[in-house]
Amino acid sequence: MLKTCGLSSMQMHNVLDCIRRGEGLRFEDVMLLNQFVFYGLVDIHDRHRDMRLDIDNMSYEPLEERIGNVNTGLTKENIYKHLKQKTHASVAGETDAKPCCICQEEYKNGDDLGALGCGHKFHTGCIKQWLL
Repeated sequence: MLKTCGLSSMQMHNVLDCIRRGEGLRFEDVMLLNQFVFYGLVDIHDRHRDMRLDIDNMSYEPLEERIGNVNTGLTKENIYKHLKQKTHASVAGETDAKPCCICQEEYKNGDDLGALGCGHKFHTGCIKQWLL
């Protein structure tokens, strides 16, 4: 058994096992863990470290390079099959008209709208792009 600075790897493994089992650590366990980490005596290896991506600070291009092009959207055929096409016509006196929730723009007379089966309406171009 390896012993360094009065600490053994067996003690460290016992502490790590407690953590894995979700058991509470005693004060001595925390101090032991701190010493191992501080002195660099343990390499808590994350075997998935190289697979983890910092997606919060990454643009789409590097993300696509790492994971490839992942298409989870619908096919054009499915979109055309299920999207009901309408043309927007303003109703006089309508004050609570909601904008397209994708682009946030108000609908204008003659705008092409796409309606889903649930009844939600969007600009046709917006919803097609979203679903693709």
